[in-house]
Amino acid sequence: MGTLFGTDGVRGVANIHPMTAEMAMAIGRTTAHVLKRNHTGLNRILVGKDTRLSGYMLETALTSGICSMGVDVLLTGPLPTPGIAFLTRSMRCVAGIVISASHNPYQDNGIKIFSSSGYKLNDGLEGEIERLLQSSELVSVRPPASEIGRAKRIDDAGGRYIEFCKGTFPGEYDLGGMRIVLDCANGASHRVAP
Repeated sequence: MGTLFGTDGVRGVANIHPMTAEMAMAIGRTTAHVLKRNHTGLNRILVGKDTRLSGYMLETALTSGICSMGVDVLLTGPLPTPGIAFLTRSMRCVAGIVISASHNPYQDNGIKIFSSSGYKLNDGLEGEIERLLQSSELVSVRPPASEIGRAKRIDDAGGRYIEFCKGTFPGEYDLGGMRIVLDCANGASHRVAP
């Protein structure tokens, strides 16, 4: 664990270092560079978020950084963290990134990176990303214009995750007669949970 990446990614108050648009763009550039170099054949990163207002700013900056390094981005929009992990693996992405601060106050936000397997990125790669973020090695590293990555919104991301969740539910289990109350509090599950 370094000075930027904590136990669960990078976190802080939105629009204050390290949760600024500039840092999100730098994290996007550096992450794309490191993962592209370490994974041949996989050239796209999945990006999702929760419903915090700052998520839109950070998503745009992060996506710009990733695309600027020649890596494509698949955007899910608001989706729970486990949904991003699942889709990263099932859509064969080199990584998945969640913009969320989980249970932290609304003014906070964070950036958490998953590996292609849908699990937290290993400490070695996080360390390499952090080291490059603190250096000037990538300042002039840019692919030609013809190789800039593209961003694409995945309209059925929530549906894919819902189908996966339904498939994990035992078929013989009967919820008949039960009353279930669910309060998503306008969070990342507000579209997929009900």
